Amino acid sequence: MRLLAEKIVFVTGGSSGIGRAICLAAAQAGARLVINADLRESPREGGASTHELVRQAGADALFAEVDVSNRRSVEAALGQAEAAGGADVVVCNAGVALVEDLLALSEDAYRRIVAVNIDGAFFTAQAGARQMVRLGKAGSIILMSSMGGIRGAAATPVYSSTKAALRLMAASMADALGPQAIRVNAICPGVIDTELASIQGPNFREAMAGMVQRTPLRRSGMPSEIADVAVWLASDRASFVSGASIPVDGGLSAVL
Repeated sequence: MRLLAEKIVFVTGGSSGIGRAICLAAAQAGARLVINADLRESPREGGASTHELVRQAGADALFAEVDVSNRRSVEAALGQAEAAGGADVVVCNAGVALVEDLLALSEDAYRRIVAVNIDGAFFTAQAGARQMVRLGKAGSIILMSSMGGIRGAAATPVYSSTKAALRLMAASMADALGPQAIRVNAICPGVIDTELASIQGPNFREAMAGMVQRTPLRRSGMPSEIADVAVWLASDRASFVSGASIPVDGGLSAVL
């Protein structure tokens, strides 16, 4: 179904993992233009670039190099969407996840996680909303939170804090932007099978395996399963959904 027919979709962190899946799903759902805004163009998974896959799926595609922790960089990347008619959908997906030793975590590592996960999401959502309002567009903004933003974990105290912040960011922005017909929601993925997860250390992988065993569905999720929810939230099928944080975690956050 062409749920996103003729829409312009802007996705941060779209070169790999969940962001890549969202870009491809948007194209398959009929988007006119998909813009992948990321620090790197080549996917961690290897293979064709995201914009090549998007074009194969029938949509126009652009790559915009961006550092989401830099407001001007975000605004410049979103300028590509405005030149094409303006973003209808903005997905704030870029993020970093580090295994954190609470007592040993450096200030630089702390600030990097906060800068990308909180500042990056805020700058992207803010710039996207400003563009929508300026162009008189109703739109959908999606923040990528996490199951880790619902339940804490010893291995990720800063990451979990940033992802929890995105849930309230979505709620607050939904209230602020609702009068302009702009919807804001958050998705909270559980354990997802991505290349980013696989390159973490053995302690991280062991922790993830334990979480999979505790997940009611007894498996990890696929990036495409997050992308399907993002497409629905971006579409008119979710026209009365705003301010929500939706767990897509196989039931894990319900039982922890």
